[in-house]
Amino acid sequence: MPSVDQFKNGRADHTVDRAFIGEAMIERAKSVIVVARRVDDDQAAQILLDAACTANISVRLAADQVMTALQADREEGCTHAALMRALGAVRPDDRPPDHDSLPPPRPAGQAA
Repeated sequence: MPSVDQFKNGRADHTVDRAFIGEAMIERAKSVIVVARRVDDDQAAQILLDAACTANISVRLAADQVMTALQADREEGCTHAALMRALGAVRPDDRPPDHDSLPPPRPAGQAA
């Protein structure tokens, strides 16, 4: 039977994993914005933040939606027009506030 300490450590690992995955998604979306809009990193961050605020969602979720929309729009590639469509596709999240879109942590000792 797992101990409380193992549970706490697994939860901490999950939180760290979520943070890294979220940050990576944000950085990917910002990189696309930099290339397509020809802006610097700070301006790209502001564009992504504006999209998130307009939809009243987290920046991580906005970044995920932008990247998903861009991947679905592969015909045109990473153009300014494709990015504008992707930013326009950012929508409010209809899931409950406590919903976790990332996979749950694996039990301690289970391989990936």
